[in-house]
Amino acid sequence: MVKTFQEFASENLAGFGFSIAAADIPEYPVTVEVMNGIITWANSVDARTWGIIRGADLADGLWYEGFFQKWEQLHSLFKGSPSGTYIDTQKNITTCLEHAHLQEQDQPAGLAGGTGIADVVGGDAQ
Repeated sequence: MVKTFQEFASENLAGFGFSIAAADIPEYPVTVEVMNGIITWANSVDARTWGIIRGADLADGLWYEGFFQKWEQLHSLFKGSPSGTYIDTQKNITTCLEHAHLQEQDQPAGLAGGTGIADVVGGDAQ
């Protein structure tokens, strides 16, 4: 059975303690666009400011500035910085999404009609 990027992403995120349904995750290109916008902002913050806001919950501020506009449910993953700090949370979410993308690409797709290679060659594929 072939899984979608969203299914893999939901499972991967659950492994990090996040809870989001596959139906609440957009297509991979949208997740990349949203996360890149957030990461671009985060990279623009100077070290002293990070020292001040390191332990703060930045989810609502990002919300009000429109960072979650194309993926509103992402706010719930950032809310409370469940991985410890904002940066740790951002890294964990990004890791899960990138891994899901690779998982989707790496899964065997089978042949047309859902027939796998083992069925075509008459048994076990070696």
